[in-house]
Amino acid sequence: MDVIQFISLFLYRIRYRMLWGSLIVTALVIYFTQFLPFSYTVNSSIYAGVTNASAVTEESFNFFSINSTFDNIINIGKSKGTLEKVSVRLLATCLVHGDENKDTPYILAKHYRQLIKNTPKEVLALVDRESVSKTTENLFKYRKPNQGNFVFTLFSRPTSPFFSYNALSKIVIKRLGNSDLIDITYTCGDPGITQNTLILLEDELTKAYEILRFSSTRNVIAYFEEQVKKAKSILTKEEDDLMRYSVQEEVINYGEQTKALAITKYEVDDRYELTKREYAGARALLDMLEKKMDIRARLMRTNTNLLQELDKVSKLNEKITEQEIFTTDTEHSKNEELLKSKRELKQAEDNISRLSDNINEYAFSKEGVGIQNMVNEWLLAVINEAKAKAELKVLDERREDIREGYKALSPVGTQVNRKERAVGIAEDTYREVLRGLSEARLRLKNIEMSTSNLQIITPPEYPLTDNGRKRALFIAAAFFGSLIFIIGLSLLVELIDRTLRDVERSKRLTGLPVIAAFNGISNLKFRGFLKACNRRVAAYACQQLNQYLVPGKTTVINLLSMEEREGKSFLAKYFADYWRTESLNVRIVTHQSDFEIEDKKYVQARQLSDFWQKNEAEKIPDILLVEYPALCHHTVPESVLATADVNLLIANAARLWSAKDDARLRSLRKTLSGKPFYLYLNNADREVVESFTGPLPPYNPAHSFLSNLAQLGLTSHKAAVK
Repeated sequence: MDVIQFISLFLYRIRYRMLWGSLIVTALVIYFTQFLPFSYTVNSSIYAGVTNASAVTEESFNFFSINSTFDNIINIGKSKGTLEKVSVRLLATCLVHGDENKDTPYILAKHYRQLIKNTPKEVLALVDRESVSKTTENLFKYRKPNQGNFVFTLFSRPTSPFFSYNALSKIVIKRLGNSDLIDITYTCGDPGITQNTLILLEDELTKAYEILRFSSTRNVIAYFEEQVKKAKSILTKEEDDLMRYSVQEEVINYGEQTKALAITKYEVDDRYELTKREYAGARALLDMLEKKMDIRARLMRTNTNLLQELDKVSKLNEKITEQEIFTTDTEHSKNEELLKSKRELKQAEDNISRLSDNINEYAFSKEGVGIQNMVNEWLLAVINEAKAKAELKVLDERREDIREGYKALSPVGTQVNRKERAVGIAEDTYREVLRGLSEARLRLKNIEMSTSNLQIITPPEYPLTDNGRKRALFIAAAFFGSLIFIIGLSLLVELIDRTLRDVERSKRLTGLPVIAAFNGISNLKFRGFLKACNRRVAAYACQQLNQYLVPGKTTVINLLSMEEREGKSFLAKYFADYWRTESLNVRIVTHQSDFEIEDKKYVQARQLSDFWQKNEAEKIPDILLVEYPALCHHTVPESVLATADVNLLIANAARLWSAKDDARLRSLRKTLSGKPFYLYLNNADREVVESFTGPLPPYNPAHSFLSNLAQLGLTSHKAAVK
């Protein structure tokens, strides 16, 4: 059969199934969709500023890091922890601002009444009608992760339409293309709850993203700030300790002090050696001159004024020496006290010269040598000796002071070095942690500039209109879905079902040609026309069998069946009635009354006459209809069947064609090879019968049109012509 024709006949056959099935399903959907709740959708947009961010350092974002940042933001918004916070805050908002008698911008009255009804009294007692934040705090404190906790179960169980994780997870968060915009969309059955859910989600998302961006860096900054304080405290302590020790030991700068002390020692030592040589020279010269001057020298030494002046010279020289030791060469000319001392020294030396001029008792020595010049030299030697002696005294004291300074500075140096080293270590530590703090702050600033804060571009607005309940969509989907389901199921049954039912399937299952089909009696609609239809069908079948009739000879037609009660006797009666209307003598031979199936003659028969003979009084029949017992229970002599003119296998169109039927039929077909052997469907659907006979009464234009349409007679009309 052509595929298109098969499809058309198939759809025609299941037309009532498709019609009533789809109508029933659609009617049910129409009824139940009237209870669908209204839904409201709120949309919001957030600017992330990831791709357009700048940075303090040379760090740059690549494509992967940008996508990772957006994924982090989206996943934070979808995370269970974020949605749980939103749930608790949303619950607090609804409990605080809800009203049982009127709708509010936060929750509808009917939803608030339902919420109050389901909320335990202990939870209602936590509500502060003056403060949402206080109520939120109370609910968070009340929440415990156990089965009996209302706040916990409200979020964890999927029963709540507004506060559960199942409901909040329907929030859609997505990035708009490759832009910096993040779109957030939410749909639920309460306009106020829808808006406030997005408001709270954006707030929690912003906070969480802020923590994600800065928490680690801020923790590092806090750590370094604490370390800086500690390092500074340690440094201050070490510096104070060094200062106290320096003050205690009178050390301003140990290095410079020791250096200055060493320089002073070298200078004093050099000057001491020089002065020592000068003193020795003056002393030797003086001894030589005194030997030559004899009494005069003694007289001069005993001169009181001279002794006073010499003592004055000695003291002035000591003073000058001390001042010169402790001042630099450049400062000598500026030191007024030093200059004054030198002037006084010069005056004292002049006084000694004047005293020497007054001593004239002896002009010559004991040898008679003039000693005037010698006296002058002696006086000069005495002055030099006094000066050298005074200077040596000062230098000895300075050398002793230097030695004491070395003794004092040696242990002090060790301690100072230790304390300075401790200060240096503390200072290095302070610098390191200070540098770490600076780098951490720079990192924070870089993060601030490279990843901007989330900015709400399009805030959530209160939805003024609902989305509609989409009843039409559901109804259309139900109608077409039911049609597709019925067609698919029927097609599956068509392909795998082994019920004979129609001509094509019967041919496929049995391998026998179907000569005709007979009406069933189960259709109440056409019961009044049943006999007329049966006669019409019987006439068609007999007309098909007329080709095997031979004038003057009895035509034998065998009626067979696989099972009992498949309608052999019923059909035989209608066949006989029709042929008799055509003046043919028809004789019906049945196994119940005309021959015995348990008889030996029947079992071993080779021809019909072996177990049945007509009465002498009977006329020779034109047609002999022989009805045999069911093949499933009794033996049928196949040799006798082969001698017949036609063999008809009567089968109930509603029966299953089993493997046993195939086995029995296989033997018959082998025996009846070359003989007319047909399948006759009984109790078939009206459409199956009409495929042979054409339209059956009652005649209906619509039925005729559909029948023609099923047979692809798209442009057919009545064939009658004038």
